[in-house]
Amino acid sequence: MDTLPLVSVIIPLYNQERYLNACMRSVCDQTYKHLEIIVVNDGSTDSSPQMAHDWASKDSRVLVIDKQNEGTAFARRDGYLRATGEFIAFVDSDDLLVPGSIEKMVQCAIKNDVDLVMGLYDNWLGRMSTHTKVDRSAGFPYGQVISQPELFDKYYVNFFQSGRLFPVNVWGKLYRKSVIDKAYDETVLFTPEVPFMGEDMHLNVKLFPFLRSAYRIDESVYRYRHGGGTSGFNKKFPQIFRLSDIRLDLLDKYEYSKGYEPLFAEYVAFLFHHAAQMIYFKIAEKEEVVDFFKSETMTRRLVSRLEAYYNENGTDNKGVQLLMSKDYEAMYVFADYLGRQTFGSLKYKIINALLRLLS
Repeated sequence: MDTLPLVSVIIPLYNQERYLNACMRSVCDQTYKHLEIIVVNDGSTDSSPQMAHDWASKDSRVLVIDKQNEGTAFARRDGYLRATGEFIAFVDSDDLLVPGSIEKMVQCAIKNDVDLVMGLYDNWLGRMSTHTKVDRSAGFPYGQVISQPELFDKYYVNFFQSGRLFPVNVWGKLYRKSVIDKAYDETVLFTPEVPFMGEDMHLNVKLFPFLRSAYRIDESVYRYRHGGGTSGFNKKFPQIFRLSDIRLDLLDKYEYSKGYEPLFAEYVAFLFHHAAQMIYFKIAEKEEVVDFFKSETMTRRLVSRLEAYYNENGTDNKGVQLLMSKDYEAMYVFADYLGRQTFGSLKYKIINALLRLLS
């Protein structure tokens, strides 16, 4: 057993007493036994820390780190800094590993000598499960070793567009630790700057240029549990704009020209989405929404770069055209329309009702 590579499974934990035991069972019962399982208690206030320590008392592979609350990114960082495995897998404490998944990914990594193995995942809504796949014709290929320079040249654009070639989450993947070590030494790999929708993206977009090779298997390795309903205003949404700035800096650093247009288009879509939320959920008066648009157009560096790009290349994207015109009245009207079409739709209301019932 000792000749097999050690896999460090890192589980950030914050107030998950409802799901932690199922998560831990799915990890401890893996067919691949040569694991170290690092649970990072990020200042939980419920009974989940004691549950984690109970697992440690009956399974010597489990290590619990208790720390003050700093967020998921730093919990993952602290787990990584204690990890001694040749490979690392990240698991969220409310999710599950598919039986046998670690063994499949390790075998794949060894056989193909790759730095990253990615699998499919299942969406879980309460007791319901739906199998999730990315279109094979459009996404990252299955069953092939993709190495540098093709890996970077062809697939780095994945991190700068809404239509993904493969999932940007850190879970459902097996990483070679030496690659994370190099990225950690040369970049700010873990940061609390982008906690909303951004932690996973931030880590992978920084790590990806350091990979030698990657491989995708056509099997589910992870069960992702959806949270409750999302019908409501998310005040953390603007934090995603900070991630846009970070990714713009990376495009400049690597002179990766094919990433600019999708990044700019995504930023505009997110900008109007947030304004639509503010209007539809009556979080702000019209003047405040207009002030939000003014602040973004006048202070964010990405906007000036966006304007220069589209002035040279042109666009038929209505949101981009409105942003460049700085017609704030028209921008407000467009955001209001998007909010009614999105959050007021019957489909949106049904989906969120189901999420609340099944979570």
